[in-house]
Amino acid sequence: MKRTGLVVILGGAAIVAVAALASGPREAHPSPTPTRADAEVRELDIAFYERRVAEDSFSAADRARLASLYLQRARETGSPQDFDRAESFAARSIAMRSAHNAETYGLLTTARLARHDFLGARKSARALFDADSANPSARAQLGEVELELGNYRRAAQLFASVARDVGKPTIAARVARWYEITGRSDRARTLLRHGARSLTQGMDVPREQVAWFHYRLGELEMRAGRFEVADSVLRHALAVFPDDYRALGALSRLSAMRGQWNAAVEYGAKAIAIQLDPSTLGTMSDAYSALGDSVQARSFADAMATSALSEPGSIHRAWGLFLLDHDRDVQRVLAGAQADLAIRTDVYAYDLVAWALYKSGRVVEAANAARAALAQGTEDPQLFYHAGMIAIAAGDSAEARALLTRAVALNPKFSPTQARVARAALATLGSPE
Repeated sequence: MKRTGLVVILGGAAIVAVAALASGPREAHPSPTPTRADAEVRELDIAFYERRVAEDSFSAADRARLASLYLQRARETGSPQDFDRAESFAARSIAMRSAHNAETYGLLTTARLARHDFLGARKSARALFDADSANPSARAQLGEVELELGNYRRAAQLFASVARDVGKPTIAARVARWYEITGRSDRARTLLRHGARSLTQGMDVPREQVAWFHYRLGELEMRAGRFEVADSVLRHALAVFPDDYRALGALSRLSAMRGQWNAAVEYGAKAIAIQLDPSTLGTMSDAYSALGDSVQARSFADAMATSALSEPGSIHRAWGLFLLDHDRDVQRVLAGAQADLAIRTDVYAYDLVAWALYKSGRVVEAANAARAALAQGTEDPQLFYHAGMIAIAAGDSAEARALLTRAVALNPKFSPTQARVARAALATLGSPE
């Protein structure tokens, strides 16, 4: 959604806040690297290839080039319209020429993943894999899709087959995600560091892609409670690409975890001035609530709902968790989470279903879903917290104590609203006999 969407979605009080804070804290952009020239060149390239496509109705290459340009702009701005355009031009290019068009299959799969069309992404990734099954990039991208769908056995086979190819950053990024999901966060961090270093030394690499590696590394460090390291890495992302709304949103969440509510609002305002990400809007709502401004908190919660409902898929997971954590619309979230689980059986789909069932009072079903969420060994305190609270409801104090201890050991401030609930629940359980 573009910046102009702020006027439509945010209430009057929130508009004033965003206008006042959109510049963000000054320290957010250490030694920024200019990106205006890159953006201007890309706009000229888009206009050029749009003219070429209009003049030549049979050029698969021109459509593939347009797909690549729109996809890059979408990655920088989060624009759903550009992801749509990228998918459309890639699909038209492949329709014109399916042979010798491998890169376009990759573009199509990436655009579909961004649009949460996971079944469509598997179809295009599988077509590329079938055409060249020995290609490590094709194997890694199909592995990424299977991972997102929760087909972990198939994903493991594909990623194991490209273990020797992690020197290529695009493969390293996908294998790192596999390591993250399967409880090997240290190995994931190592791959992301190496990938960032490799891209930094490369020529003609979009700065957004370099920043992405730092952003992902920052997310992992933040989840592990390594706040100082996370802060440094995320600031590095902004030094590379100052308008990275993902890094800004992550800094907003990091500030909220630290209880630095004004900084959370400032970073969040900068992020949503670029892209109305539901997760960041939810963080800003919690921050205003902590600051005692219930009007702004409600305004940003409403904005989060509007933004999340415009996203593709059965339910925006961050929005679903936000609602459940605030005991709102539980049945609506449960229905959406179960519809999501019908397509994607990954750990976070099970986690959302488990939390929604728990909030609905369906403890036995919640416990089963929570076990599935923990099955891959993912080192995420949120998963352990949810499972621990469900264990309390099920009357299993020993299991609850172990799970909640694991959550707060990983990150005692894993959530600005739920970490204190976890610590209080753990305190009531007392020490093991």
